[in-house]
Amino acid sequence: MSLWLYGILSAWILYYVISTVRSYWRLRHIKGPPLAAISHLWYVRAAVANKAYLRLSEACDKYGPTTRIGPNTLVTCDEELIRKMCSVRSSYSRGDWYRAFKFDADRENLFSEPDEEKHIKMRMRVAAGYSGKENPTLETDIDRVLWQLFDLIKRKYISRGSDLRPLDFANTMQFFTLDVITSLSLSQPFGWISEDKDMYEYVKTMEENMPAMNFMSAVPILSRIMRIPAVQRAALPTVKDRVGMGKIKAVTRDIIARRFGPEKETKQDITQSFIKHGLTEAEIGDESLLQILAGSDTSATILRSGFIHIISTPRIYNRLQAECVNAGVPLTEIISNTRALDLPYLNAVVKEALRYHPAATGLMPRKVGPQGDMHKGMYLPPGTEIGFCAWNVYRKNTVYGADADVFRPERWLEADEETLARMEKSHELVFGYGYT
Repeated sequence: MSLWLYGILSAWILYYVISTVRSYWRLRHIKGPPLAAISHLWYVRAAVANKAYLRLSEACDKYGPTTRIGPNTLVTCDEELIRKMCSVRSSYSRGDWYRAFKFDADRENLFSEPDEEKHIKMRMRVAAGYSGKENPTLETDIDRVLWQLFDLIKRKYISRGSDLRPLDFANTMQFFTLDVITSLSLSQPFGWISEDKDMYEYVKTMEENMPAMNFMSAVPILSRIMRIPAVQRAALPTVKDRVGMGKIKAVTRDIIARRFGPEKETKQDITQSFIKHGLTEAEIGDESLLQILAGSDTSATILRSGFIHIISTPRIYNRLQAECVNAGVPLTEIISNTRALDLPYLNAVVKEALRYHPAATGLMPRKVGPQGDMHKGMYLPPGTEIGFCAWNVYRKNTVYGADADVFRPERWLEADEETLARMEKSHELVFGYGYT
């Protein structure tokens, strides 16, 4: 090997050693798995095995509410710190992790935007659309997809005698949420439920790509490479794709284009609200893809978790059924949201489903501001990234009781005023508290 190659190799080794020592030293006062102090391998291994949410929770239990999981990465289940990081005008900024969720190499979306001021302005422009305030047909749009779901089950999945017709409920729930989202966003369900199939092989391709996505999100150097515009242009799905996110992007773009075309087609949906508040055609396209990508899987996760515990626990099933029957809603109708809010046990079941299996368990890290921070006597150096351990937050015995690891809706009805207030305060973190 030539002398200059030895020199380059020696320089690289020296740089690696120095940077490793510096990384270790700046967070040496924060406990965590020993390997995590000098390498990302601990977290990578957990992420690739799809066990990150459990390993992170175990680390918080073992090492403390704020734990080191990488050379420059912490994870916390401290609710006070989470609120501080995510409060309006916080000194913490959105971590680099968010930048991987761009749909266009040259443009940020609501989720990927790292600049806090720009992010706040964007949230203000999309707030009315996402809240449903400008969509008077929101409930009826959801009901329409529900009726399609009921019809599908009656037509294809009612078993009779030896004629067994199993339903893949997990898949069907994602088909349902995908059609609901495209209906609310674009006034046009894409047909997952009515066709009873994986339209454009979207679900299949996302499941196939998930291991690679988990790996890249866990390795900072790969995440940084993926943020290079040229790499993004080469790697991101395109409208020329025949299946997957690229095909969804093409279909979505065509629908949105009609709103901006000569006829200026108008509907009462999220897209129309975005147009009203000044989003461009390209920005609306990105937001629509974000809704499909982030909204469908998280909503389906909650439905799957809730239903499996309802149908597998006779106590819960029987009590919920009795309450629904006593509500007196005819079988030819779907209960309205207003009436549903008056059913205490139903609401307890919904809250427990949201708590017991959080829809999103990714780190979603925040970055400590340039001045650093002191939290409960712990110094957090500038630039340190701190993630959110959702699994641990919603399983705390000190908040939800000694049986926090059990799916038990009754806890929301039996708790005294002080305990209920504590549970509600913790539970509100389910809805992001500024993480999106």
